[in-house]
Amino acid sequence: MTGSELNIAPLIVWVVGLSTLLSFGTTVWNLVNSGSRQNARRISDLEHLAEGLGREVTRLSDKLGQMPDQNMMHRLELSLARLEGHIDRLDERLKPVAAIAERMQEVLIEQGRK
Repeated sequence: MTGSELNIAPLIVWVVGLSTLLSFGTTVWNLVNSGSRQNARRISDLEHLAEGLGREVTRLSDKLGQMPDQNMMHRLELSLARLEGHIDRLDERLKPVAAIAERMQEVLIEQGRK
C-alpha cells in the first residue's frame, strides 16, 4: 500500500451509520404521524356526518314549521264537533224519509204480489 491510496473504510462506516439513523428516523416519524393521519381521516368522516345531520335537522324543522299548532288543532276540534252536530240533526231529519221509503217499498211489494 502506498500513501496515495484512499482509505474509504471510515467513510463506509459513516454512510452505513447515517443510513441506519435515517431509516430509524423515518420509522419513528411514520409511527408518530400515523395516529394524526387516522385522526384527520376520522375528523373528516365526522364532519361529513355532521353536515348530513345538519341538513336532516333543517329538513325536519321545516316540516315541523308546517304542522298545525295548538290553536289550529283547537279550531279543528271545534269544527269537527259542529260537523258532528250537523250530521246528527241530518240523521234525525232523514229518519222519516227512510220510513217513507220503507213503506213505499212494502206497498210496491204487496202490489206486485197481487
